[in-house]
Amino acid sequence: MLLSILFIMAALIFYSSAIWSERFVKKLKLWMVIVFLTGFLCDLTGTSIMSIKAAKINLNIHSICGFSALVIMFLHLIWAILALIKGGKAQELFSRFSVYAWAVWLVAFITGIPKRL
Repeated sequence: MLLSILFIMAALIFYSSAIWSERFVKKLKLWMVIVFLTGFLCDLTGTSIMSIKAAKINLNIHSICGFSALVIMFLHLIWAILALIKGGKAQELFSRFSVYAWAVWLVAFITGIPKRL
């Protein structure tokens, strides 16, 4: 379980760094997309480890938010790559909606924090 938590924490750091760096600079750069990809891979790895360790998948607010956030994060990554390639209006739209996608991911992250903390 510790390994999956470490991956999810790394995902938080990488994903947040990429989103907020782009937000402050107001221009998407290649290094940001690479950091974004790293965050996605960390999230995917952490989620996969948790799913393998769980005997069954519980359908609750965290699992629904988590799966939705992972899909949104993947689509957001594809959008970032396309925005980087196309530039202009594509980057402008990406910048406008990135924080919303990050917020959905953050809800999934927060709902997964164990109640014992």
